[in-house]
Amino acid sequence: MNVDVIQALIALAAFFVTFTAAILSGMKWMLDRVERRTRQGFAQVDKRFEQVDKRFEQVDKRFERIEARMDRADARVDRAEARFDERMALIDARERRIDERLLTMDGNIAEIKASIARMEGPRPPLLLPSR
Repeated sequence: MNVDVIQALIALAAFFVTFTAAILSGMKWMLDRVERRTRQGFAQVDKRFEQVDKRFEQVDKRFERIEARMDRADARVDRAEARFDERMALIDARERRIDERLLTMDGNIAEIKASIARMEGPRPPLLLPSR
């Protein structure tokens, strides 16, 4: 091996080292760029998730308010049903008293008819006299 061959081999080795270093630095640059873009993308996704979380919190608060309103409405309906049941019980009691009064009135009317029939004698009771 002479000096020219050795210099050529050294130049070739230097070329491969330089070429490899250039490729590796380019790959490092590309990986850094991908990493930076990935971080930016994740930062944007994190912001979007924060917005979605805020929206879900708002929806949860709305559902809580609706649930509270529904509970109040249910309580009002329960009170109204209780009042309705009380009033229906009062109406039923009044109807029973009215029925009892009607029965006593029917009995009294029957007694009055019988008394009139005894007073009128053999004629049929409560007939209007003919002219």
